[in-house]
Amino acid sequence: MLAFGALAALLLAAPGDRGAAPRGLLAALSAAPAGGARAAAATRWLVGAKYRRDPLGEGAGPDPEPRFRLDAFDCQTFVETAIALGSSRTLAEAARALDDIRYEGTPSLPARHHEMQAQWIPANLARGWIAEATREIADERVVLLARTFTAASWTEVHRAGRAVWGLPRDREPLGRFETWAVLPEDLEAVAPRIPEGAVVLVLREDRVDRPTRVSHVGLVVIGPEGERLVRHATSTRGVERVIEEPLSRFIAREARAYPSWPVAGFAIYAIPDSSLRVEALSR
Repeated sequence: MLAFGALAALLLAAPGDRGAAPRGLLAALSAAPAGGARAAAATRWLVGAKYRRDPLGEGAGPDPEPRFRLDAFDCQTFVETAIALGSSRTLAEAARALDDIRYEGTPSLPARHHEMQAQWIPANLARGWIAEATREIADERVVLLARTFTAASWTEVHRAGRAVWGLPRDREPLGRFETWAVLPEDLEAVAPRIPEGAVVLVLREDRVDRPTRVSHVGLVVIGPEGERLVRHATSTRGVERVIEEPLSRFIAREARAYPSWPVAGFAIYAIPDSSLRVEALSR
């Protein structure tokens, strides 16, 4: 685990005003209510950070990237960091929380929650880092999007050259996994019900040659006039950084991202107050 001083140095490497950003993020950890509100307040200072694919690793071994950083993100690590910050009071606590969010047991490449629908979502629901919110938000507009993993379906993924790097064959998830979602055309209608700091996942059409239905993830924040914005790390060419944009623009961006792989729905999860779990991890 990185010492607090090393974590603070990483924070100082964040973009923007290098004097104000650390104070603002650290102030959010002590002032904002734990949960989604703190996640939103803290990650405000990360807007503009560069996009980098797979920026986190285990600090050694096959992926020696650090286990915690604040200067570069992909979409998943940005949201994972937001969740960790949401119930932490210090960067050291956030680093321990991030390990608990990302791994099944001791941090290692095979132990990561590689696949969102079958591994990441169930593990983080069980640990209380996220809470299913789509059904309450979408009400009658809710739909169920499932994915069934079999040995044969994973073979198709490998044949297509889309195997998940670092996921051993004997740890590839098997079974049927269901996710509540709201249809793309209905998301804006239910947007006023989305709470501050909610996680939004983009699920696409089920394809047997792809290892997942989840293509992107972001953090919903509330703008000055109550509008819903999405804060996320985008790989869009020419942008490639953490941005914040209106929900409508986010929906349109995702529709364009993979024209031959349409969006099937958006799943929404609240970030609860997990301070007790953070305290337990610290002990």
